[in-house]
Amino acid sequence: MRAERRKPTRHRDSGAVAVEAGMVSLLLVTLLFGIVDASFLFKDWLAVSAAGRAGARMGASQPRVEAFAQNSADQVTNALIGLAPANIQQVWVYKTTSAGALPTTCDAFSKCVPFTWDGTKLTTLLKANWDSQLQNACEGDPLRDSLGVFVKYKHTSPMGFFFRNTTVSESTVMFLEPYILTPCK
Repeated sequence: MRAERRKPTRHRDSGAVAVEAGMVSLLLVTLLFGIVDASFLFKDWLAVSAAGRAGARMGASQPRVEAFAQNSADQVTNALIGLAPANIQQVWVYKTTSAGALPTTCDAFSKCVPFTWDGTKLTTLLKANWDSQLQNACEGDPLRDSLGVFVKYKHTSPMGFFFRNTTVSESTVMFLEPYILTPCK
């Protein structure tokens, strides 16, 4: 009698391999989309951070200039190249200490000028309640004023998977540039 050979059992495992491949592929694709989505969020955060620095640099370089707050806000808009300016939620230009404490509110009672997007540019309803002529920009003065810029931006993910409508915010503080004309104070 002939010995009967056993049939290979490979054909029974082929379905399990396909299921495993599908599960691993799903995991890898999800991971890939997460990485791409996170990179878009990181790009927006870098742009908002750079815009805050540009606005603070502009305002700090203009001590005793009446339009320093509006110039700072305009510089924030200019620095947000590649982002939708309509997603700017808030921009504050404020007086702070050298430690850089962010004010809790930005209203008529604080030395802060709030800006919002009106469809074409950043505008404010408040006049600068931090009088530019009273800015302390004396060189070597330990009490020299510092100017801060706070930017809040609504990130909308182009992929829409993980970071939908996330808010990105950043603040930057710089000392006012020394005022070289006399009187300093």
